[in-house]
Amino acid sequence: METTELTGDGIESVHVWQAYVMCAMTTVMFYMLGEILDRLGKPKFVAPEVEFWKWRNITISWIHGVICGTWVFLCLVLYPDLVRDPVAYINNFMYLMVPFSAGYFIYDTIDMKMNKKLGTYWEVTLHHFVIISSFIYNFNIRSCIGYNVIILMAEINTIFLHMRKLLQMCHVGFDTKLYRFVSFSNIFTFVTFRLIPILRVYSGLYLDFHRVSLTYVITFWWTITTGLVINLILFWRLVKSDILRGFSGKRKQKLDNTTGKSIFENGDLNFDKDE
Repeated sequence: METTELTGDGIESVHVWQAYVMCAMTTVMFYMLGEILDRLGKPKFVAPEVEFWKWRNITISWIHGVICGTWVFLCLVLYPDLVRDPVAYINNFMYLMVPFSAGYFIYDTIDMKMNKKLGTYWEVTLHHFVIISSFIYNFNIRSCIGYNVIILMAEINTIFLHMRKLLQMCHVGFDTKLYRFVSFSNIFTFVTFRLIPILRVYSGLYLDFHRVSLTYVITFWWTITTGLVINLILFWRLVKSDILRGFSGKRKQKLDNTTGKSIFENGDLNFDKDE
């Protein structure tokens, strides 16, 4: 029995040139935001030992998470059929979110390059490479946009993931109600908006195998598997840090001040970041 495609507004409703304009504008927008934060300098409420670049980088990533997380939520509420048919379903609202996020990841990669952080944060570099490649390919062929939206559900979790880190940078106590709320919200949204969507994409690769090319399946599988491995490591670090160790007022707050060590070592990835 043939399945009926849910196409939304249809592929003719979106234009690739608009995607490239959005991608370029987003890259410039986040660059300008970074310049503004550079001029303002590090706020006084941020701990003295915290590197300014680290604080600025996570702050900008948090802002991207708020914008994109809200955008994703609206997509899911307004267009729930995108989850039922992530291959064919498309409209301009969800389509432009993909180059928007690609533009941010391009900016962040450039920023890390300019500040000589690509090697230090090799996990983030790898994450950005696979995400940018996937997003640009998809908005070029104007297909599988729904899968990108599902992947970007992770940005809802990014709001709490980075808020947790920003609170640490401000020396907010682990035993405070605010930190506990953010920490538990982070764990909950990590499972619901990072891990579960990845499983949905895996099932989609099997169910939609006949609708996309073998090359696309292999490439997308590699992208998702890379993201899954990174996210599982991050999730375990978060569970050990905020649940297994408990919330103790005597617990020493550990900050990643870019000492040259891998960001896996302090129980916190510098994500999004990522997808």
